[in-house]
Amino acid sequence: MTDDLIKKAIGETIAELSATTGEEIYVVEAAIRAGGRKIELTVDTDKGVSIDKCAKLSRAIRARLEACEEDIMLSSGEFDLMVSSPGIGEPIQVQRQYLRHLSRLIRVNYLDQEGQPKEIAGKLLEAAVGPEVEQPSITIEAVKEGRKKRTAGEPPLTLRLVDVVKVVVLTGL
Repeated sequence: MTDDLIKKAIGETIAELSATTGEEIYVVEAAIRAGGRKIELTVDTDKGVSIDKCAKLSRAIRARLEACEEDIMLSSGEFDLMVSSPGIGEPIQVQRQYLRHLSRLIRVNYLDQEGQPKEIAGKLLEAAVGPEVEQPSITIEAVKEGRKKRTAGEPPLTLRLVDVVKVVVLTGL
């Protein structure tokens, strides 16, 4: 019951803040532990999330949960709430995040056609993602490791997301 109240409060608060700011906020990861006493939320937008926006969202969610009279623990504020954005080096977890990282360097662990693990580092050129896309995919231009980050001279590689194991945005190679 408590988890449902928390999820509802999070959803309503995110919808309200998105409507006020005009920028759609979406949940990347949500963890509700210890019977609702520990709530960890990772959120993002298509332009990224500032610390100020995380703090504002945290205050709004906390206020909504503390106003919840159906649960004594929540209304008394006996819970920890942490709202954050995906950090540098964190793996991409939601398809929509690829759109935010177009033209950035990424490292992709994937399975080739024979099911063998492979890795490629390169520039994210394209992301075909979203509910209307039948077979989501990403296209990467491999780069040589080193200071100049030159292209590797290979044609761009398109990977189906079902074959992708892990993708991390890089700050440099």
